[in-house]
Amino acid sequence: MRPLKVCCIINGTGPGGAERMLGRVLKNVDPTEFELSVISLNEFGLVAEELQQLGIPVHALNILRKRVPKAIIFSKIVRLLRTYKPDVVQTWMYLSDLFGGLAAKVAGRLPVIWNIRHSTLDPQIDSRNTIWTAHICGLLSRWVPHRIVLNAEVAQTIHVRARYAADKMEVIPNGFDLDEFRPSRQARCTIRKELALSDRVPLVGLIGRFHPHKDHDTFFRAASIIGSDRSDVRFLLSGGENVLKRHDIQALITNYGLHDRFSVLGHRSDVAAVYASLDVVVSSSLTEGFPNVVGEAMACGIPCIATNVGDSATIVGDTGRIVPVRNAPALANAVLELLKLPRESLVELGRAARQRVAARYSIRHIATQYAKLWKEVAATRKTICVSGPRSRLQKAA
Repeated sequence: MRPLKVCCIINGTGPGGAERMLGRVLKNVDPTEFELSVISLNEFGLVAEELQQLGIPVHALNILRKRVPKAIIFSKIVRLLRTYKPDVVQTWMYLSDLFGGLAAKVAGRLPVIWNIRHSTLDPQIDSRNTIWTAHICGLLSRWVPHRIVLNAEVAQTIHVRARYAADKMEVIPNGFDLDEFRPSRQARCTIRKELALSDRVPLVGLIGRFHPHKDHDTFFRAASIIGSDRSDVRFLLSGGENVLKRHDIQALITNYGLHDRFSVLGHRSDVAAVYASLDVVVSSSLTEGFPNVVGEAMACGIPCIATNVGDSATIVGDTGRIVPVRNAPALANAVLELLKLPRESLVELGRAARQRVAARYSIRHIATQYAKLWKEVAATRKTICVSGPRSRLQKAA
């Protein structure tokens, strides 16, 4: 029996959380069961490189930043789908859901599974393009996708309000490789040596792209409050430039008088080692679905303090702290509370965090859920494609 052909369509293959999650899923499904391919609407990035090393072809259209007419985007996707002839099309993020889903229908009525990586549709937070694309998808959701996957429970209610077909929805959370993300004494020492910090210095970090959604400003305000109480605490930022550039971040740090307290690393390929060097990880985001940073840090045995967005509270459980958004005093108090714990108590909290990820969010378990879904949808197509009067009655039923 030949492998099931699955083509994934995603906005890009850079180092973002959604992109890395797709990469993890594809790396962990059985290559003897699935023949995989990827279409990236934008660049050929880090995730694409990793996938091609595994023999998974990636076709990067590199068209989002060129303001290419929508008709050309659409026609290129249709042409590629007709070349790949997949049994299932798995789209990933709103824009790819829209263009990829419609292209799959034109290319041969291919079965489509949408993937939603967002938990807000708020004009105060989300761009107009994001909101409009999501609402158009909502209107098309009863016709285009066979199934709709969300990565967060909280996202279901929001998308039902946006007229998404509730009966097609299911939640598959993010998953994490516990071999890649793990506690490491060696990594802790290596990164701290790079930062010229001893093992005893309390180090609090925020890992994530430089984007307003991550609300770095609240983190800096909290750091200022923490600094007035604890002169020994140091802070770390690591993330790639996005809407905000490195000079914007440095300006904020200077404005808060924190230049001697912060280390800014930018994007790192050894992010697991960076996590391992920290004592506490902070996620101050205004919006998340399922924050990868929280799951990765917990897998590394680091307690997390996260804002109450998306499924953060469910992920963290009793292994860290949850605080309101845009509340610097609450964030600062939560950090100080954890740092006041005896060292062994903080380490034990980290152990509990890793155990929680292992029990709920192992990438092998999550990849198995995607594999099961692809098989179910492919089987549906085979049933529909059978010719004859009887099959048409079965289809109508």
